[in-house]
Amino acid sequence: MNEFKFSCPNCQQNIQATPEYSGAQINCPSCQQPIIVPQAPSAPVPHAGKLTMAASTTSHAATRTPVIAAGPLRKKKDYTNLIVGLVLAAGAISAGINFGPGLYAKYIHHAAAPVAAGAPAEPTNEPPPPPPELTTDEIMQKLAETYKGLTSLAIKGTSVADIDPTQFNSAAKPVNSTATVALQMGRPGYYRMEWERTLAGMAMKGAAWNSGKGDFVGYDPNPPGKVKNRQTAITTATAASAALCELVMQLFFSDTNNLTTQISAFTRTNGTAISDQDCYILAGELPAHTVLLWVSKSSFLIRQIEFDYGGKIDPLMLKSLPLAQRDLLTRWSKLKGKVVETYDNVESDRTLGASAFESPYTPTAAAAAAPRNRGGQRRGPPPGGTTATQLTRRVTQQPEQQPPP
Repeated sequence: MNEFKFSCPNCQQNIQATPEYSGAQINCPSCQQPIIVPQAPSAPVPHAGKLTMAASTTSHAATRTPVIAAGPLRKKKDYTNLIVGLVLAAGAISAGINFGPGLYAKYIHHAAAPVAAGAPAEPTNEPPPPPPELTTDEIMQKLAETYKGLTSLAIKGTSVADIDPTQFNSAAKPVNSTATVALQMGRPGYYRMEWERTLAGMAMKGAAWNSGKGDFVGYDPNPPGKVKNRQTAITTATAASAALCELVMQLFFSDTNNLTTQISAFTRTNGTAISDQDCYILAGELPAHTVLLWVSKSSFLIRQIEFDYGGKIDPLMLKSLPLAQRDLLTRWSKLKGKVVETYDNVESDRTLGASAFESPYTPTAAAAAAPRNRGGQRRGPPPGGTTATQLTRRVTQQPEQQPPP
């Protein structure tokens, strides 16, 4: 079989092998160290070979004469590609450690909280949890901040009044009316309120405005005239229209008697939802009346107001008032009914000039021909107006609380 002999370079053990093992790495049968089988004197035809220890003159040769049988010689594997791949992978990991956080922070502005060891990973396809619900105080504060931050506001809606004043005044008649209302406001003190009210089958209209030339108000049958200030104009307009726009105006101009100064009186409540509007509903228990507000959860603008008459009166508060105010508030508590005003169109922060607040109002021909009273003045306000004035002229202004005389 053309066997040849060679010696282990480590222990000098003589080893006998067939040519098929030439160039192969083996472990020395004696010292078990890896060695390379030298080239055979001639290249044989491949066939099964054998590997044995030849006779040796070393001290341990007599006791170790193992014979190793081997199959055909296998070619040595090429690990070049594997080494290159490992080097590239190590480089990528190093780059990720050194540069990854910076790149991540550049495109993702916040890092997710680390997952505790052993904890299951949070699913990534679920929507985030909803934000916590706001408290009543937080809603009222955001309401005040929103209106104060507006540059302009325009609203249009419908006001429905159903009032029974008979317990307040036995000679008065119930008031049932519907009014379309439009209110537009801008900084610093521009406003224009216009309405058309139907009462007992009669249609009456009016307007109050300030375009920078002073405060004006007019309503059928009275032509427009200049008045002392905005409060006078809007109080008159509220009485004639039985609308609640005054509440929104007080918020926009941050009047000292606006609803948000009564935060402690309001609580979250349930009520009839407004179509296509997701709103907070707040109820304010104020002396002799209750105010309900529908506040949009997205814009924090009021979309509906309900003013209920005949609310409770705190006996301690009532006792602290002067006699005249105590009597007036007690009589107010006897009124029954409500006004509901819904705003179907709300626009904010439009650019409006002073001319946008001019009103073209003039009395209708039929109203202008209305009979005059003994003093020569046209009769007004319209039927039911006196009652509406007493009910709504200062719906958020409570009688000034003074110490007992």
